Formats: sequence, structure tokens, C-alpha cells
Amino acid sequence: MPSTPEPLELAVARAGAVIQDANFADSVFVSGLQGPTTMTFAPDGRLFVSEKNGSLRIVENGQLVATPFVTLAVDNDNERGLMGVAFDPNFASNHYLYVYYTSIAGNIHNRVSRFTANGNVAVPGSELVLADLPTLDAANHNGGTVRFGLDGKLYVSVGENAVSSNSQSLNTPLGKLLRLNPDGSIPTDNPFYATATGLAKATWAMGLRNPFTFDVQPGTGTLFINDVGEGGWEEINRGQAGANYGWPMTEGYFTNRPGLTQPFFAYPHGAGTAAGNCIAGGAFYNPPVPAFPSAYVGQYFFADYTNNWISRIDPNSGAQSLFATAAAGPVDLDVGPDGALYYLSRGAGQVGRIAYTASLPPSIAQQPASTLVSVGNPATFTVSASGEPPLTYRWQRNGVDIAGATSPSYSLNAAQLADSGARFRAVVTNGLGSTTSAEAVLTVTSNKPPVATIATPVAGATYTAASNLMFSGSASDMEDGALPPSAMTWSITFHHDTHTHPAMTDTTGIASGSWPIPSAGESSANVWYRLRLTVRDSIGLTHTTYRDVLPVTVPLTVTSLPSGLQVLMDGRPFAAPHETTGVVGVVRSVGVESPQYANGRFWAFSSWSDGGAQSHTVTTPGSAATYTATFVETSGGSCYQIQSERSDKWLTVDSAGKVVAGSAAQAGGQIFQLVPNGTRYKLKGSGDAFLAVVANQLAMSANFSSGESFTQLPCGYGGRTRVGFQASSGSAPHWKETTPDGPIQSGDGGNGGACNPTDGGAWEGFYLEPVTCPGGGGTGPVCGNGTVESGEQCDDGNTQSGDGCDATCHSETGGGAGCFRIQSERSDQWLTVDGAGKVAAISTTQTGGAIFELVTSGAKYKLKGASGAYLAVVADQLTVSATLNTAEPFTRYDCGVHGGRNRYGFESSTGNARNWKETTSGAPIQSGNGGNVGICNPTDVGAWEAFYLEPATCPAAGR
Repeated sequence: MPSTPEPLELAVARAGAVIQDANFADSVFVSGLQGPTTMTFAPDGRLFVSEKNGSLRIVENGQLVATPFVTLAVDNDNERGLMGVAFDPNFASNHYLYVYYTSIAGNIHNRVSRFTANGNVAVPGSELVLADLPTLDAANHNGGTVRFGLDGKLYVSVGENAVSSNSQSLNTPLGKLLRLNPDGSIPTDNPFYATATGLAKATWAMGLRNPFTFDVQPGTGTLFINDVGEGGWEEINRGQAGANYGWPMTEGYFTNRPGLTQPFFAYPHGAGTAAGNCIAGGAFYNPPVPAFPSAYVGQYFFADYTNNWISRIDPNSGAQSLFATAAAGPVDLDVGPDGALYYLSRGAGQVGRIAYTASLPPSIAQQPASTLVSVGNPATFTVSASGEPPLTYRWQRNGVDIAGATSPSYSLNAAQLADSGARFRAVVTNGLGSTTSAEAVLTVTSNKPPVATIATPVAGATYTAASNLMFSGSASDMEDGALPPSAMTWSITFHHDTHTHPAMTDTTGIASGSWPIPSAGESSANVWYRLRLTVRDSIGLTHTTYRDVLPVTVPLTVTSLPSGLQVLMDGRPFAAPHETTGVVGVVRSVGVESPQYANGRFWAFSSWSDGGAQSHTVTTPGSAATYTATFVETSGGSCYQIQSERSDKWLTVDSAGKVVAGSAAQAGGQIFQLVPNGTRYKLKGSGDAFLAVVANQLAMSANFSSGESFTQLPCGYGGRTRVGFQASSGSAPHWKETTPDGPIQSGDGGNGGACNPTDGGAWEGFYLEPVTCPGGGGTGPVCGNGTVESGEQCDDGNTQSGDGCDATCHSETGGGAGCFRIQSERSDQWLTVDGAGKVAAISTTQTGGAIFELVTSGAKYKLKGASGAYLAVVADQLTVSATLNTAEPFTRYDCGVHGGRNRYGFESSTGNARNWKETTSGAPIQSGNGGNVGICNPTDVGAWEAFYLEPATCPAAGR
């Protein structure tokens, strides 16, 4: 990365893609764009191009319209700015178009807005803000494409803002593909509407890192998402409602990841045309009138920004082939109304046009440009043409052929004063005809180019994150003398591995300044900043120089005690110890999953060496550091043999590893260990095999990390523990023996009814019979599996750490089992205790919610607050004011599972309408005069409410 001066004059670049099929030709459609990001054809054929600086430009009749359609006030730092545009399906009548940009209104955040068009400009004051996304922490990973689906909904791709955990959280819209109504409201049939909070209810698919572009196929509605990868893979994901594409747990192809959706296609990082580093544009080739051969119709074209190629893939067969190379920094693709493929060349500030040229005479797409050079410097002229190959070129000077000048470009290696005023043009010919370009005039001056000098940072300078990159310089010219700051233009580019990201955009008019280096964003250490200074003299000659500033790095280690367990670094799983390199000052995250299974034992998280929470952020220190997660061995859960109520047979594992109801005798049944995993369970079989769902069938084919987490649903009790099991994905995710003696189905099992053995469409009830775990691992039933079983005595309210079993039948190891924060499904807010001791749904964040401990009272529950007081009903309002003896016992009703979260309703013992309900928003929860009209229905204002119980650590006073 040497800091050497660039050439004094830079020739005008052309799109220049090299097409693999000689019957196609590339040409420049339009030039002069400044930092283009995306482009979209309007229904009337105009091309709208988003520029990073906030200008939305129009190309009409092949010409760039001088006045922007609209210029927005944006933050264009790094990857921020104007990033997407889409047209309403009814644009011809309503003139609506939609944009995605980084707004500076209040906190810096990304915004989706609608504008109304009046010809080539936006109607003043017509902006309607549809969605304001959360405040940005990092400047990268913004996503930014907007498209309409065939369902008339607006789809929006949103990056995770360099915080990987956002991708898996339904409390934020970041790292998602969103689905909105055209007016900005959220469709209630979105797959996570009932379980997500706030704007995240718009989530249509999740688990994305930086979905910079996506496209919807005309006619079929097939949606392909281009997700930019990090460690090793770039992905094309087939859009599916409710899909989870797995970031940050995985990228690229994977195995044994229940509940996650494989990429449709992935390619590795690296050099060449079979690899890349940044998947960018994507477009389906389905124009109204195809101009490509039929083999191309329906294909999906996609581009890699760093390796400069364009490929195509069949969305049905997956067959993939290279289409073009040398496309200078393609960031977007689109198919024009003329049937040509257009690509947006970030590197050249141009739109390239790739057309099928068989049987066409030559035509000039981009004329050679007049140029000014200093004597002795090279001068280059370039023409862009299309037509049936082969095309031949003849350059002429002042109307006379130049010997040997037979390429699309012609250069004078060292222009002399005698060359000034010469006129250059190209004659392009094929078998069907000939055409001649316009003339370009060469001006040669004896003036010398100016000289740019960077004073600071000095050569060899380094940086740390969260500091300012200070810069200063000067400019001189032999004829003009010292040049003023108005002649100086500065820019900063962020380099990561083999590709770049914009940092500070072109800034003119200063001789010195500073730029804040962020602490959030790219966590890799193979990064640096390039500061560039360009100066221009009075007649237009320029000179550019640059200085590279490298990071200060330190080694980091994330490990476990005992060694070999799984740790999370920036949300990604690694086997401990994991060693990496960090840039000093960059914010990273470390974490672990708990429990874990390794070496035949179960382990529960205990503490981090730095005292942080189970998952927490760290700022990369100035010296080497090690972060150690300590685990303690845990029992893992109770063991059972499982009997199918429908067939009376016991579950076994067949030779293919599938789980079937195949044993007539209990002794022949498989022993399963039910391991609590949050509010769900993983099932361990023999050896180290865990239960997963493979092709909608239960199979013992996973390890603990990849094993499916099942929700256990009560099916009633008659002296035996009778339950149903539900997976996290599939159209019918409950367990069911669909075919007698065949593998148990899940994902395509039963949804028709609940635990009804006489209903052939119902999901099935199973009996859990406690047995001794293999290897002398104890007997069941025992405390620790979260289920109150026949003959089992759980805690009666004494919740001292280590005294055995708490009220919800979890082992009391000081981890706070039995305590919860409670969220109202209707308002999305969390229950808190106000100054009068009343319970109301008023906290917008989970951490602001009160912690309640559920204590069994026969078949009911009493709720204990953090103060030690218990919940009662006073004047029909929930009040934390009672003792254990005087507390109200509440009946808890199961309202079903939505989005992997359990919903419950609560009922007191007295009153006309005894169920809990927030009758008045923000007011105390009613019970006794609450809701009786409906059950757990958030859209029915008369219904009693459903609440989500999120496990929390019990307060010290309540242990």
C-alpha cells in the first residue's frame, strides 16, 4: 500500500465490460454520475439513478438531465446516503415513487419515504415519511433496496448496521427484509407480526447481514436477495415469508441447522470469476419484449462489485455461468424496456448497456471526449460502439487515418504543442455497415500541472478507532504559484481486504480538516484508510496524491473453561479457543450459548473473566487480551421413554436414524434426555446424537448446537405426563405419526387439532415415562426439566439458591429460573410497577420491565415482585401489595405459541371479568373488571390479553 502519486491526467473511463458471448456488445449509456448507488427504470422508460450525495438523477433519451429529480439532505458518510428508488405499480396515475436514504432529521437513521412526481422533478413538499429506522451506530451495512412485490406490497432490504445480533432479534427491523403497505402501515399477515415489536413487525424474512440489492421476477413474483458476506461467502437467498437465512450463526452453505434456510446459491471469497467479495446488483431478465435469445429469458443476472464480473443463474435448475468480465465496479443491474441489460458502474460513474447485437449495423453509444493535457503527457480518446461482431475501428486525425490505430481507444504517448487543436474521430465498421463518431479536440498547453502535497498525516502514520484522522496539505503551480484552498479537494476511502467502502466524500475548499474514525462497523483487521488530495490549477490541469493510514492492531483470544466449548465472537460461533486480531478502539461483541454439550457432558455458563454479561460488547484494548467464559457442569435434564398415544407404541430410532413409533414394549423404546434450552427443549438420544427435523421428519442426526429446540405443549394430565411437541419451522410443525410405523413428521405433521387421538388431522399427544438416564445419570422425574410431572413435588415458594427445585420445576443453581419479565402482546410494552404499586404496561424496553417470580399455589400461581411483595387485585387493578398468604392465586392459560414465543393469559378468582386486560393504555392492568369477551386476541379490544413471559434472573432478594 505505497503512497505514490497517481498519473497527472486520468483518461475518461468507459464501462468496458467484456462479454463472454461475441454476439453481445457493451457500450456506455450515460456518464458523469457522482457516486452512483442504485438505478431503476420508470414505467415510462426513464432511468432514475440514485447518487450517494442525495441527488436522484434522471436519464431521459440517453441524456443525463442536468437538474436532479430531488436532492435530499442526507448523511453520506461511508455507506450512507441515497440508496434506493422504486415506482408505485400505479405510477402512471398516482405518480408515486419511493426512496430509501440516510436522513439527518434528528438522529442519523435510514428512512423510507414516498414522493410525488411532476414530470422530471418532485412536487415540492410531497415527501411522505413511511418508516424511520433505528438510529445508526455504524456507517456501514445499510442495505437500501426498495421494490414492489406482485402482492402490491413494498419490500425493503435493511442491513444489520454491523451489529450481527440485530439479524436474529425481532425487536429491531435491522438485518431483515421488510414488507410494508404502500402507505407505510404494516400488513397484519406478515409472518412475525404477532411476535415482533414495533417496526420489526414489518419483518418478512430475517437473518440477513447486508442485503444491498434484491429483485422480484415479473410474472412469477420470485424474489432473490443478494446478501453481502463477511468471512468467506456471498449469498443469493430465495425470498420466503418467515425465512431465517442464518446470519450470524452461519454464512454460505451449511448442514444441521434446523430452522434456517439454505442460500439458493453461494460463491466463495477470493480472486477470479468463480469467486468474489461483494455481491451487488441483481436483476431477472423478463422484459416486456425480450431482446436476448430465449435461453436468457427468466435468468437471474448478478454482479460482484470487487471482482468486476456479471454472471447469470437459472432460478429453477440453479445452473450458473459467467456472462461478462471487466465491468468496472458494478453496484446494480437492471433490464431496460428495450430488452438490454444495464449495469451501474461505480468505478467509472457510468451506466453500461449490454445489448444483443446480432444482425445490427454499428452505432456509437459514447462519443470520444475533448481533452486538455500538459505538454509531454499522454492524451487518450475512447469510443464506445455496438453492433454485430466483429467490429473494426479506424482512428483518424484531422480526417486522415492513423496507421495502426485500430482499437476502441487511441493514445498519444507524449502530446506536443504542435498537436494542440488536432481533431480525432473513430470509424467503426462491421459486415452490415459503417459509422463515424463525432470529433474530439485535443488541447495541449505549455503550462505544467499543479503539485499536491499532503503534510499530515505523515508517511507511516497509524490510527486507532474512535479518534480523528487529522489531515492538512498544500498545492502549488508553476504558473499560478501557491493555490488557494478552493483548488483543493479531499476524500477518504476505507479499504477492507480487496475492496473499498466510501468514508469521507469529496470535500472542496479546505487546506486542513479532520474526519472521525468510527468505533463500530467493520471488525476485521485487514483494513486501512486512504486519504486522497486532488488539486486543480486555473486552466483545469489536475494532480492527485494519496497517503495510506494503517490501523494499530492487537491479538485477541476468546476461550472457555473448560476448553473446547463454543464461543461467539461478533455473533459468529467458534470452537474455543478462538484467536483473532482487532483494531484498537473497535467495539466487538463476545458471548456464549448456554447450556452446551461437549465430551459427553452438559455445561452451563457461569461468568466471563471481564465480569460481563453472557453476551456483551468489549472495546478492543491497546494490548493483547483474552476473554474467558467459565462454565459449570450441569445435569442437562431428565430422561424419558416416549409413547405415542395414537398407536400405543414407543418411539425408537430406525437404521436410517429416523424416529418412529416402532416398539410395542416400553423396554424397547429409545431413551431421550430432555435438555432445557431457554423455554424450549432439545432431545438427546444415544451417544452424542441430538434430535433434528430433516425433510420434515424427526432424525437423530444433529449435535447439540444444531439440534432442533422443541416447544413442549401440555395435552392434559391423567396420572401420566401427556404432551405435544412443536418445532420452530414448517407449515405443520407439530409431531405426528402421519404414516403408521413411518418416521414421525414435524414441519409437515399436524396442525388440524390438538392432542386428539381420534382426529386424523390433529397433532399428536405423547406420554413421557421417566427412566434412569444411560450411564447412571440419575432417575426421573427429577427437578430440572421445567415440567411438573406425576408424583413430583416442586417448590412451594422457597426459592433459595441451591435448595433443589423452583416453582417452575427448574434446578435452582442461582440462575434465576422461575423469574420473568412480562410483555403485553396488545401494546408491545412491558409490565412495570408504578409509584402506587400498580402494575401497568408502560416500559418500551424489556430491561425496564419489572421482574416477577411465579410461585406455584396448587394448580395456580402467585406472582412475587422484586420488592418481595406479592400481587393482589385491589379495586379490580393489579397491585403489588400482598404477602404470600394474602396474594391472589392466578390461573394461567396457554394462548398458543407464535414466532417461538409462549403466550399466556391470567385469570383471578373473583370479579365479573376476571382475566387480565389493559383496559386503558398505560393505566393499571384490570382483573375482575378486565376482559371476558374474547381470548388472547390482540385485534379484539374486548378480549382478555395474552402476555409473553421472558425468563429473567431473579433479584438477589428473591433467591
